[in-house]
Amino acid sequence: MHLFRQIITTLFCASLLVACGGGGGGGGGGGDSSNSPNSGGNPAGDWLTFNPSVIDISVYEGETVPVTVTGTSTKTFSKTFNIAIVDSVGVITPTVNVSAITPMQYRVSLNSNPALKPGVYTSNIQVRLCEDDPKVCNTPFPGSPWTLPMKLTVKSKADAAQRISITTGSIDISANEGDSLPIRVAAKLGKDLPPAFNMGIIDLNDLTNSSSAVGFQYKPDQEYGADFVIKPNLAPGAYSGQFEVRLCIDDPRSCNQPLAGSPWLVPYKINVKSKAAGIAVNITSSPTVLDFVYYEGETMQFNITAESQADTGKVFNVGIYDSGRNSTIKNINKLSNTKSVTTLQTSPSLKPGVYNSTLEIRTCADDPIDCKWPFAGSPKQIPLKITVRSNTNLTPLKPLPQLSGWSTFQGNAAHTSYVASSFYASNFLRRWSWSTSASESISDISIDNGVLFLEKRNYASANSNHVLLALNEVNGQVLWNSPMGVLSNVNSPAAGNGKVFVTSTGHGDTYFWVFDQVNGTLLNKIPMSSQWETYFAPTIYGNEVFTESGYYGGMSKYSITDQKMAWSVGLPQYDKWTPAVDANYAYSYLAGSLHAVKKTDGSIAYTIKNPDYSWAFYGGGTPVLSEKNMAYVVANGLQAFDLSKQTRAWSVTGNISGYAAYAKDVVYILNSNGTVLEARSAQNGSLAWVASTLSSDNMSRNFNTMVVTDNLVFVSSSSYTMAIDMNTRKVVWEHPFGGSLAISDRGVLYIRGNTRIDAINLQ
Repeated sequence: MHLFRQIITTLFCASLLVACGGGGGGGGGGGDSSNSPNSGGNPAGDWLTFNPSVIDISVYEGETVPVTVTGTSTKTFSKTFNIAIVDSVGVITPTVNVSAITPMQYRVSLNSNPALKPGVYTSNIQVRLCEDDPKVCNTPFPGSPWTLPMKLTVKSKADAAQRISITTGSIDISANEGDSLPIRVAAKLGKDLPPAFNMGIIDLNDLTNSSSAVGFQYKPDQEYGADFVIKPNLAPGAYSGQFEVRLCIDDPRSCNQPLAGSPWLVPYKINVKSKAAGIAVNITSSPTVLDFVYYEGETMQFNITAESQADTGKVFNVGIYDSGRNSTIKNINKLSNTKSVTTLQTSPSLKPGVYNSTLEIRTCADDPIDCKWPFAGSPKQIPLKITVRSNTNLTPLKPLPQLSGWSTFQGNAAHTSYVASSFYASNFLRRWSWSTSASESISDISIDNGVLFLEKRNYASANSNHVLLALNEVNGQVLWNSPMGVLSNVNSPAAGNGKVFVTSTGHGDTYFWVFDQVNGTLLNKIPMSSQWETYFAPTIYGNEVFTESGYYGGMSKYSITDQKMAWSVGLPQYDKWTPAVDANYAYSYLAGSLHAVKKTDGSIAYTIKNPDYSWAFYGGGTPVLSEKNMAYVVANGLQAFDLSKQTRAWSVTGNISGYAAYAKDVVYILNSNGTVLEARSAQNGSLAWVASTLSSDNMSRNFNTMVVTDNLVFVSSSSYTMAIDMNTRKVVWEHPFGGSLAISDRGVLYIRGNTRIDAINLQ
């Protein structure tokens, strides 16, 4: 079957007559054309020649190549004619264009068939000139038809891939987060390309920025390329993609008409490193060693601090994972882009026993669960040890013969806060813990005959119901309670001589109360005068009890034997103190002077001024007495008064917390706002030794209460209690609860908080 191609172009004779030299033209004169495709075989057609006379072209599979043939005539005709081009093989497309170059010369534009498979194709293309329909051509022009041989070599797409060579080597780039590193993609174009096309280099994965469309003047064997930069907003991670080098007849962005072989793929890899990768993060724990001992049902909190050495521009993330699930994160406080503090809490459900686990601390630029982008040194592992002890340890109690009860503020009439015994941390164990409700508070305690005495109040209102309580040392059970009624204020009790002594203050609510230790029966209630002062516990010395008193300040003595006030004396009006008492005098430190009051009649025997006194507040001072007739007061530092010479003997400056303690010719103070324990000579104040690390966890705490024994000093803050060995100056015991301290003659340490009392066996 012949494939017929019709050119819808009609040539009019009128345009050729002059060139012809007359009408008709016959068939003569046409045989002289040497390049006629019919020469030798069709002399009548020599008047029409073609250039080229033989078509020999190569093309790539899927591509079309334009072919231009020029037809030249030596005759003219008066008749109109039709032209047809017939391809019997199908090497050309149906689209043919004929256009006049001159009146005697025409251009025929053909296109190779892009549907042909690779191979070599030959065809004799027939050119018909006819007066009638060229499909049948019953009236051909002289010499028609002409034959135009054509050879078409179709190359494979694999061959087409060799038309250009990618000169860019392997693209495998490592970049830091936020970098815009350059990438150049280049290709060298071969010779086997059409004269006109467009080139584009496209990032298929859109991981880079560039003006990738390339406009150029094609020159064979010349390199063309495009520059790209990595997008600076790529998150850390490993990326892979491809560049496409496109050769297209149309716009390479769409490339609906690609050249054979196009596109050429250039793979690339980009590894974006997190900014965190090169930045170290310091991980510290507080306490430094996570080794906790506490009691069943309680918890401990600790902190993990992560601080980076440089600012990455965004907050880093911290993840902490306990291998034993013995602790959980309570709070994460992101202080800045470079610092984060995580608070963890041990599990309250742990039963008595020892638990060891490991904390894995991850510092990451992404989610710590995945932590694909860790900071340098992440993860870090910190061991965690938890020892949970039983809540109660009710071992038998027995009085220590060398000890007496804790009768008043700092234990005794001299307020030395000294207990003449040695205790060893290996024996320490919580005996019991007692608590009141959260809406109540409790006073300091006094201890006598195996019983604790304290006052409890409901502080929800200004005038509260006050109750005096007695707790059994053995198990913490309430032995009795004695309601005191609604009062403005009730102060801490003192205990001795089988009695409990309490003061209440607040104008008309001011009384001196006496209760029976055994059953809490009220034995005496004596009116006194005061304004709104708070008193410390009364001081018991033999059969006498001394207390702060007076509407405008003063001191009173109560006679246990006579069951009445023996005397009262006016003193400067300060509160929060109690007299220190020896065999002859009762002492107070008020308004920058030590006042010695005769016990016999309440007259002021003498006054010793502090030459360095400067007023700070209306808080009085409670002196600490030694057996060598010295008195020590914390006021404007530490003041030492020689009672025999009635002069100030020496002083030590500093920011001292709480009160001094005294034992065996040594004065103990908590200096530097309660962060340093100092032991000083009682004779001249010289420093004997110092313990400056008042915790094993290096946490800053302000200690303000202490009790001295023969080998240990117990110190306490509002939340923590510890024991310091006098010989090593090291912490040998810690307890995660703080408050005022007392030690009973049964060898039990009591820690009194606002609503709770912990009893610690010391033996």
